[in-house]
Amino acid sequence: MCMKSEYMFLMMVIPVLSNRKLRIDVYLEPLIEELFLLWHVGVLTHDHAMNQTFMMRATLMWTINDLPAYGVASEWSTADIMGCPKCMEA
Repeated sequence: MCMKSEYMFLMMVIPVLSNRKLRIDVYLEPLIEELFLLWHVGVLTHDHAMNQTFMMRATLMWTINDLPAYGVASEWSTADIMGCPKCMEA
C-alpha cells in the first residue's frame, strides 16, 4: 500500500465556546468548501503505485459527536419534544 497511515484519518476537535451555535460555522465552513470541491469537481491525483493520474472524488461518510454537538452541527433540537433524531422520540 502506497499511502501512509498518518494521512488516513482527519480529526477535528472544536473547543467549547460560550455560545457554540453562533460560531460553529467558522470551523465548518472551510471543511464544507473542501468537501464540495472534492465531490462535485474532484481533484487531480497521482497514483504512484499504478503510475497514472486520475480524478479523485471523495465524500464525508461519518461524524462522531456527542448529542449536544450533534444538535449544533445538524441544527436538530436534541433537548426538545423529539430529542432523538433516529427514533423521533424524547
